Amino acid sequence: MSRRLTFPPQQGVLRQLRSRVRELAVQMGAASAAGDKLALVVDELVNNAIEHGAGYRQRNLDLVLEFQLVADRMQVAFFDPEMPAPSVQELARALAASANGVPTLDSERGRGLFLMSIYLDDLRVEVAPAGGLRLVGTVQRR
Repeated sequence: MSRRLTFPPQQGVLRQLRSRVRELAVQMGAASAAGDKLALVVDELVNNAIEHGAGYRQRNLDLVLEFQLVADRMQVAFFDPEMPAPSVQELARALAASANGVPTLDSERGRGLFLMSIYLDDLRVEVAPAGGLRLVGTVQRR
C-alpha cells in the first residue's frame, strides 16, 4: 500500500499537510504516535524546502511526499524536484556529519537533519533519478 501527496512550495500548506499526514498514517495502519512523528518530520522538511528553496526555485514545481508500507515500518520519501545537485550533496554530507552528534550552533546545515534522524530510521539523502532532492526514512508503525 502506498500514498502520494503533491503540494505547492508555499507556507500556507503546512497546517493542512500535517493533518493530512497524520490521517494518512493512521489509514495505512500506523499508531497515532507514528503519525505524529511523521507530521513533525514533514513539517521540518517542507518548511526547510520552502525557506531554503526560495534561492533556487524557478518553476515553482510541486513538492511530493510518498508513503509506503514496508513490513512493520512506514517509509516516507520527500522530493523537491528543483533542488540543485550540489545542494543535495551538501545535505548528504551534513547528514553524515550529524551521525557524529549534534551539529554546532554556528553550522548552517545539519540541525534539521539531526532532528529528523531522531524520528526517522535509515535516513538518507540523495539526488532523485529525475533530478532534485530525494530524502527517505522509515518509522515503526506501532
